[in-house]
Amino acid sequence: MKRPGPLILLALLCLGAAGCVSTPARLPSGYPGGQNTVVRPDPSVLMAKQRLMQDLMNNPDLPAWHDEREKMALALGDRVFDKGFDRVFDSMITALATLGCRVTNMERTSHYITASLPQLPPQQEDALRSEGLAQYVQAKGYPPSVLGRQGPYDIDPTLGQSMMNRMGASGLTLSMVRQGPEQTKVKLRFDNVYYPHKVEELYKIVWATVDKQMFLDRSLD
Repeated sequence: MKRPGPLILLALLCLGAAGCVSTPARLPSGYPGGQNTVVRPDPSVLMAKQRLMQDLMNNPDLPAWHDEREKMALALGDRVFDKGFDRVFDSMITALATLGCRVTNMERTSHYITASLPQLPPQQEDALRSEGLAQYVQAKGYPPSVLGRQGPYDIDPTLGQSMMNRMGASGLTLSMVRQGPEQTKVKLRFDNVYYPHKVEELYKIVWATVDKQMFLDRSLD
């Protein structure tokens, strides 16, 4: 079954915005004016949100983010383990399973592993999503008002960002190189994860889990 394209998804997400103009939200009875007070979303803000959603789907990265990730990959992405290749490979697979990653490709002969991203704690995930979206909005020159909600049926930009991440097939790649009988170099990279702070947190959680697994597996050598 084919996934809907970005423009179809954008249209679905924006249907609520169109409805907001013709079906305004009403304030709860506890507010001044009670349920008879009508809140009409600002059409200009709705249009800006629609443009933002399309931008997130078509151009989710920023030049500054790209440069920062490149530097981060050199600083955090490569590790050398004083262990043989087979031990490192097996420990990597176990560590990914511990993180809840779904391994999609595992080729011992090509020294290559691909998997889904580990899940960060929900509160941390939400905070990183909000931080990244705020930076994106500022860098692209959108008004800060696009980050607010004008009612229960207003467009939620974080929904578009989450959908963009799923459509981008975010994941991780591990490639390993034998540097000797008892030394293995591992390269860890994240695919379609754009916000550098999130990339940094993903590096931390993966390497910490790998180090723990290496310690637990030390008796197998």
